[in-house]
Amino acid sequence: MPAKILEKSAAEMKETKNTDAGLIQGNDSDADPRKFEPHYDRITSADQVQIYEPVMGDPNDVPTTGLLTATHYLKDNRLLPRGFDKATADKDIGVYGAAMQDSDFAGGGDVVHYAVPVPARAGPFVVSVELLYQPIGFRWAHNLEKYDAPEPKRFLNYFNEMSSSSSVVVAKASTTQQ
Repeated sequence: MPAKILEKSAAEMKETKNTDAGLIQGNDSDADPRKFEPHYDRITSADQVQIYEPVMGDPNDVPTTGLLTATHYLKDNRLLPRGFDKATADKDIGVYGAAMQDSDFAGGGDVVHYAVPVPARAGPFVVSVELLYQPIGFRWAHNLEKYDAPEPKRFLNYFNEMSSSSSVVVAKASTTQQ
């Protein structure tokens, strides 16, 4: 979820966003395929970004996008439908990772708490947050680069051509804090 904290004078304090290549600034997986961005209840720095996604792991607990090498979930914090109870859900459709311990990650939504340092000068500050939807993430697409076949090459070409517009804003909120 990209966030901006701006002084009323519009001096930018913090922002995470998508870049032109389909990358999400702060997403550990975009930079290193052996890592993934954990679920956050509290965001405290610009290198943390909440990404609602499943992350599969191989038998050595290494993240994988290969369906034939995946054996379990390392993380699954996809937003839950209203009425879904993560505590009683079957393991095949369960919540995995830190989201399981996040008390306000529940059926119908999630609350992400932002606590970022701001200069000692007085506010007020405008806090803006956007929820973006990206159907195919950078890592999922670029893990296909190792395959020398026309289909993955064509798909990667499509992805790269469209990556600058690979996400859409589905919700946004803003508030002024004194």
